[in-house]
Amino acid sequence: MKKIQRLACGLTVTILFSLPMAAQAEEWIQPGTETWLISGGVFLPEFDTKLRVNNSNTDGGIGVDLEDQLKLDKRDETGYADLKWRFFKKHRLGVGWFHFGRDTGATAQGDIEIGDGNVIQAGATLYTSLDMDVFPISYAYSFINNEKHELSGLLGIHWTDIEFLVDASAWVDNGGTGPSGQGRISAKAAAPLPLIGVHYRYSFSPKWSGALGAAFFKLDLDDDLSSFSGSLYSVRADTEYWFWNNVGFGAAITAFEIDVDVSDDDWHGNLEYKYWGPQLYVRARF
Repeated sequence: MKKIQRLACGLTVTILFSLPMAAQAEEWIQPGTETWLISGGVFLPEFDTKLRVNNSNTDGGIGVDLEDQLKLDKRDETGYADLKWRFFKKHRLGVGWFHFGRDTGATAQGDIEIGDGNVIQAGATLYTSLDMDVFPISYAYSFINNEKHELSGLLGIHWTDIEFLVDASAWVDNGGTGPSGQGRISAKAAAPLPLIGVHYRYSFSPKWSGALGAAFFKLDLDDDLSSFSGSLYSVRADTEYWFWNNVGFGAAITAFEIDVDVSDDDWHGNLEYKYWGPQLYVRARF
């Protein structure tokens, strides 16, 4: 998380240093005519995460609630950054990156079954971590683009790299073989889900705008074709104000849900996570 926070902070400083350029600008950039949009900010989501690890080629297993049972924090904060390139008036490419990294130590309050028959017994000392790097990549086509309205269709990939780890010391029953002093359960996977969506922005004035966007996808493939399947839903509302020609500030609310089944050498199981929360960001346009 520190790496992405440093990146976002550096990007924000770079954007703010572009303020002198605004004073030199001769013509105000009209909505929907910019070539580059560069954003950096902070995201403050609240999570609901459920995970199942089998690590075998069999279905089944019991899902674990990471916040309630393994005591991961429900809230996190992270920096994020994104870049959008309008290479023609109606065509845009976008790429972003943010990192969710949560870890905690706790004592198991009750028996927890996870993995291939592993039972972490009440009283065990737990260390749990869940790291996710998220890379949204999209192409947008504007069906409408004028000084007041821009309505776009989106196609893209929501790529998530996931790493999960539980270390439990004392009172770990490994598949019925009896207690052991130390147990470790880990899993990792890459979940590239395609998405399709729509985005609409209304400009109240050349300086102030508001937008709504939604994206979704459901993918079911045979194991012979892919190691994953799942669904994705995302909704976002934001507003932006351009205090200077090249620099503006924005606030957004985002809600997101992903449910992925994974079947590969490193993980056979399921991950379902939901988050929602506010975003505050600074944006430069050129």
